[in-house]
Amino acid sequence: MTNSGRHSMDKVIKTLVVFLCVLPVAGCNLLGPRVTVEPVIFDHPDEVIKGTGDAEGYRALADRRVFTVMAFLNAAGYDQEVPNMQMHPVRVKVRKIISENLSNQPEKLQAWRQYYKDNLMGAWQYTNWALSLSEDYPFRRIRPDKELTYAWTSWMLTDFPNILNDFWITARLDQVWAEYRDDYYAELKRCDPNETARGITFVWQYMRMQRKDNYIIIRVPNPLERYATANGNRFEHYFYSVEGPGSGGYIHEYLHTFINDLVKANYASQKSKLRKYFNAGKDAAISSSYQELVNWVSECLVHAISHRITVRRATNPSIKQQVEENVDKLTKGGYTVLKPLYILLSDFEKSDMPFDQYLPIMLEKLPEYSP
Repeated sequence: MTNSGRHSMDKVIKTLVVFLCVLPVAGCNLLGPRVTVEPVIFDHPDEVIKGTGDAEGYRALADRRVFTVMAFLNAAGYDQEVPNMQMHPVRVKVRKIISENLSNQPEKLQAWRQYYKDNLMGAWQYTNWALSLSEDYPFRRIRPDKELTYAWTSWMLTDFPNILNDFWITARLDQVWAEYRDDYYAELKRCDPNETARGITFVWQYMRMQRKDNYIIIRVPNPLERYATANGNRFEHYFYSVEGPGSGGYIHEYLHTFINDLVKANYASQKSKLRKYFNAGKDAAISSSYQELVNWVSECLVHAISHRITVRRATNPSIKQQVEENVDKLTKGGYTVLKPLYILLSDFEKSDMPFDQYLPIMLEKLPEYSP
């Protein structure tokens, strides 16, 4: 069989296994990778900043798992960047040194590029999977599939830990990490646990709700990602906000931990009205990851709330104009219900009701979609 034929057959088999394993059939676990569940242990105290006092439950982490997976993706063909933006300087430097380290391994590099091509998915899906690994080389799965946001990645990436470990050795990532750890530490300082604690405290004050979770909140800078991206991930009792350059999106990601459920509980009575907004924006590039109505509404509402919170926390009056310009841009770009929700939040702010009680009223007040 030719290499191309073998790759095609491997992909068919892997896709079939994934399909079988997402079906609600008895015995599916027999097809999956075995995971010995363990707590993650952070063995490098110089790579984590822990909050103290009121910020005791907050951390900033230079995460070797995320670094390794993102280094692999960048070497294997992940070149995405925000239009008209240059890659973060750390990303540029790491890509260059890894390219040099792999210059005498063309066959392995080609195989890794093919692996990424065969398992093409969002970088956020890869980083979510990465957080199910042990925290350092040699990497192995230690967290159960049920904690993965995208459970199917367990089956798609069954062989990826071995590939990552080979990549770590071949690309000399121990040396790369040591060389650029100071750059990562500089990024850590931008994720100050004290500031994070103040931000999360403000969220609950704004919502007028009692905080119900007991997550230790960890912000993970990810300079090997494209600008202005972030994703939230829940493993054990940790909530990780993995943040690309220029993101600072921990509040946005944290809001999803409870706003998603509130939307699911309240959107049905206004579904027909919301669907008109959705139909007008679902084909836009910005909406491509949110092709179910409830998920799209949740994303728009989280954007609306996080933008209102930014304005409320700002000390510079010019921030409001910048925020509202961004709200307009996102609304026109495909999140068509964002600005109407943003405006309606001003009525919530004038009320004395908790947000979970006000949301049904807010959705009822939402005007009909008008192009």
